Amino acid sequence: MVLMSNKFHILAFSETWLNSKIEDSVIIQGFNYHLIRSDRQSRKGGGVAILISDLIPFQKIKVPKIPNSDICCIDVFSPLNQQKIRLIVVYRPTTKETLEHLTSLIDCLVLLSSIDYPYYILGDFNFPNFNWASPNPFPNTLTPSESIFLEFFHSSNLEQIVQAPTRNQNYLDLVLTSDKSLTSSLSVEAPMGGSDHNSIIFDIKLNFKSRSKSNPRYQFNKANYSHINGILANIDWVLFFYDCIDVESCYNKFLSFLHTIIRSCVPLSNNSDSLEHFPVHIQRLHQYRKNLWKGISKPHIKEKFIETSKKLEHEISKFIRNRENKKLSNINTKFDYISSFMKQKHSNIPSLIGQNNQLIFSNQIKSNILADQFSSVFSNHNFSSQTFSFSNHFPLTTIQTISIDPQIVFDIISRLDNSNNTSPDGVPNIFYKKCRDTLVIPLTHIFSMSILNSKIPSIWKKAIINPIPKKTNPQYPIDFRPISLLCSSSKILEKIIANELQSFIESNKILPACQHGFRKAHSVSTQLLEVMDDFTYALENKNSIDTIYFDLAKAFDTVPHSLLVSKLYKMGIQGNILSWINDYLSNRTFTVRVSEEKHCTSGVPQGSILGPLLFITFISDLPTYCATPGITLKLFADDLKAYNVFKNRVTEPPLQIFINKFSEYCHLNGLKIAIEKCSVLYLGNSNPSTKYFINDIVIPHISSEDSVRDLGIHFSHDLKWDKHINIITRKAIRCSYSIFKSIKSRNPKILTNLFNIYVRPILEFSSSVFNPHLDKDIKSIEKVQKDFLRWVFRRINPKTELPEYHDLLYYFKQESLFYRRIKADPIYSINMFVGL
Repeated sequence: MVLMSNKFHILAFSETWLNSKIEDSVIIQGFNYHLIRSDRQSRKGGGVAILISDLIPFQKIKVPKIPNSDICCIDVFSPLNQQKIRLIVVYRPTTKETLEHLTSLIDCLVLLSSIDYPYYILGDFNFPNFNWASPNPFPNTLTPSESIFLEFFHSSNLEQIVQAPTRNQNYLDLVLTSDKSLTSSLSVEAPMGGSDHNSIIFDIKLNFKSRSKSNPRYQFNKANYSHINGILANIDWVLFFYDCIDVESCYNKFLSFLHTIIRSCVPLSNNSDSLEHFPVHIQRLHQYRKNLWKGISKPHIKEKFIETSKKLEHEISKFIRNRENKKLSNINTKFDYISSFMKQKHSNIPSLIGQNNQLIFSNQIKSNILADQFSSVFSNHNFSSQTFSFSNHFPLTTIQTISIDPQIVFDIISRLDNSNNTSPDGVPNIFYKKCRDTLVIPLTHIFSMSILNSKIPSIWKKAIINPIPKKTNPQYPIDFRPISLLCSSSKILEKIIANELQSFIESNKILPACQHGFRKAHSVSTQLLEVMDDFTYALENKNSIDTIYFDLAKAFDTVPHSLLVSKLYKMGIQGNILSWINDYLSNRTFTVRVSEEKHCTSGVPQGSILGPLLFITFISDLPTYCATPGITLKLFADDLKAYNVFKNRVTEPPLQIFINKFSEYCHLNGLKIAIEKCSVLYLGNSNPSTKYFINDIVIPHISSEDSVRDLGIHFSHDLKWDKHINIITRKAIRCSYSIFKSIKSRNPKILTNLFNIYVRPILEFSSSVFNPHLDKDIKSIEKVQKDFLRWVFRRINPKTELPEYHDLLYYFKQESLFYRRIKADPIYSINMFVGL
């Protein structure tokens, strides 16, 4: 309710009881806040956290690890006048505390408060003997702990501004400040939720921008498609396009017409982050509780307050469950609702640290900095086209053009999702899908003209970049990765072309057998099963295996356009279709929200349909160029590994010869090896652990304590699966815990369905590769589902004794994960045999 009120810009919590099972998204639940937290690691309880509105620029401050107590710290900034304030949140438990523990806490606070700008230290300090409202707040006789704290308090010239008890009659929760003048209207209010500590609410005089009213957004899922299709059905498209001289004018006229229809037939909503209001009876109950709090000192009022608090909590839970059931029962809202709990929301770009450690607040400047970062990977170099080394003769046939069949256009549109996706031209997937009967003819005409003239509309060359953080609480531009949003109509035509090219490439055997990415009847599992077959056979024969895992830096973004086009021509992709691809790659631009437009001078378009196919075609000559006796190469798009099976060490290791060839290939083809991200895995009891080099730099090796992540599966030096299983079960536990804590429903079908959708794939991804045989590993995986079903049963039947696991499976109509893996192996084998 606190987050839904949108009343507070910063919320600080002491004794959170959060742990590694609980994802940030469970706490934030899609609201416009960032979460900074410090969880207790050693035992249950404890922990502190800060929720800060995405309106307020902040910087997370690194806090030294200390025993017993918990601290988190941020600096808060005003973008209007560069004012800065530090907030330090503390939880000090007294159980098991020693004087050394308290001294460590005070030393940490001294370190964090040694700054030349105002700061606040707030939290639960657990000093019940201090009466801060009294003229003489401290007892005559102090305990050693109290003496240490007061020495810090007085020497730091701090003021304590809470003047009312925060738990019963004790002043446990304090607000210490170096500048009291920045604080206004502090009050001690009713506890939040089921807490036994009162809330402290106060204002800090910090200037910042209020949330601006966001632009209206079209609600395409609520459009009157019956009326829209009626309008479109009456259009004579031959006459409509009569005066269009090229695909640019053709598409612009078509787009303008669609926008006119959208403006009149698609409702608008203010896409602000305004929150769903509670019903009137809950608001009144909440106000009544607040009024009762004013007389909480009277016993009969306190009794009413406790009773009202329980009733309010019950009504809120009931309201949330009803709202939840409504959203979960609607396929259009179900997954968006779940995603708000399962995924971190990235509505605003946080404050960034730029050059010279300067903090950046402006959205315009942040967008430009990110645009510069993303565009820095592009290349302008020209590369020779004389370095091709294909594994077979060039195809006798060529592909010159593609005819556009209206039925194929219709089928592809029919398979689009119903998303209201961001499209640079303002027409999302759902609009095309709902109007596919009436739009298939004009789209076929536009696509045919595009192929015939080897040109695409200029709007199709524009991308909107959504920057996604690579890690929690990103601070630097390099901490983000770009997600490209392209025109929906462009991707429909791309799909048609990709299908034709894929058929031509496969029938002419242009792609090497070792490439498993973005190909029919190929997958992560097909590749890793081949690898495992080689590894196990080698180890059974007492051989050693050295495997190099290579990392290509921004491989999709660095492909030279001219070299790609030359390779495609040599493969037999020529004529109109090659000219179309050349135009498709040329003069592309992107923007990061409100940034300046940047040019994409190299690379295949990210987020596109054609991009992955063009990339794997571009590197199809790599295996032949780098062919080395004794070396096995495996590819999955740009993921590459090479391994050597050997009995005895040799003077010139074949793997080093391969590395040298691969390094040369990358240089000739405009690709860059990220040496710091490469690694070598040694397998075999007698492995000599040979050092390998890229450009005279030693490739780091995987230690016996670590594992290497290969296409989602974690390999270790002993080829056992305990590390992989530990990683996936921990992730699955966090996910299942997030579902159970976030979803209040008591409907077992809803809860088990969510487990099957979100948790089970984590445990079953490529299970044919690692299918465990050890009892401890089997039980470890099974325990995730077992615990979840127990939680669900307890929620539905809180007073009933827990059944055995096999009874729970029957009760919830679930299969054991062990049985599912047994079934999956033969099914996978059959699919491989028939080429699915």
